[in-house]
Amino acid sequence: MVQHRTRDGSSHLQNTLRCGEEGPAVKSVFITGTDTDCGKTFVTAGILNGFVSMGINAVPAKPVQTGCKNGVSDDLEFSLKTAGLRFSEEVKNRLCPSRFTPACSPHLAAELAGTSLSTAAMASNLKDLQSSYQCVVAEGAGGILVPLGDGKTMLDLMVLLDWPVVLVSSDKLGTINHTLLSLEALHQAGVDVAGVVVNHTVPPCPLISTSNTETIRKYGRTEILAEIPYSTDSFPAQFFLGVCTELKGILS
Repeated sequence: MVQHRTRDGSSHLQNTLRCGEEGPAVKSVFITGTDTDCGKTFVTAGILNGFVSMGINAVPAKPVQTGCKNGVSDDLEFSLKTAGLRFSEEVKNRLCPSRFTPACSPHLAAELAGTSLSTAAMASNLKDLQSSYQCVVAEGAGGILVPLGDGKTMLDLMVLLDWPVVLVSSDKLGTINHTLLSLEALHQAGVDVAGVVVNHTVPPCPLISTSNTETIRKYGRTEILAEIPYSTDSFPAQFFLGVCTELKGILS
């Protein structure tokens, strides 16, 4: 574990979207999870920070967020802060266009706000961002089958995007079932799964944790990209740089 190094904010001060002219380009990636609070935002921020450190002109995106206070997307702000990126409110509104106050499913939050969500519009916005940057690191809301409205789910958005997906799984009781069910849904839909990131949110039991990871790899027929060690220390930037080095080979 190492402390997240600071950057010169002025070098990352961006008020308009721009295409990257330097650094190696990689495919955009969608970060999803087995459920809420499994560590999607942490992994999104880590991957974004790693790519930016590698000279890739990457940007985070959160197509929809609920539970917002004063219209602020905490998930987006965390990713931006971690990577040392600054944007105008106008650009942030493109990075996270749908924000709702109630902490509930997106389809219900939209209904309570008297509006609706469109997976087609979400996908179009994310692809527009992709045309402006070398890589978009998009984070979903909740799990894979979270309803967005009109019979559509987060999985439908992933299918429309056709981007490689990273599945985040928290190493807790029940994770094998949750992770394998999630992988099955992704595989059945024809989604390109780049791999699984296992996030240790509590102090692990080595025997159980090792068994969980190996079982997910074997039964899920999917690569384990990384296991984030449990820690109360500062953000593990160096760890994620290693993850991004491997991920870059998959996404290039």
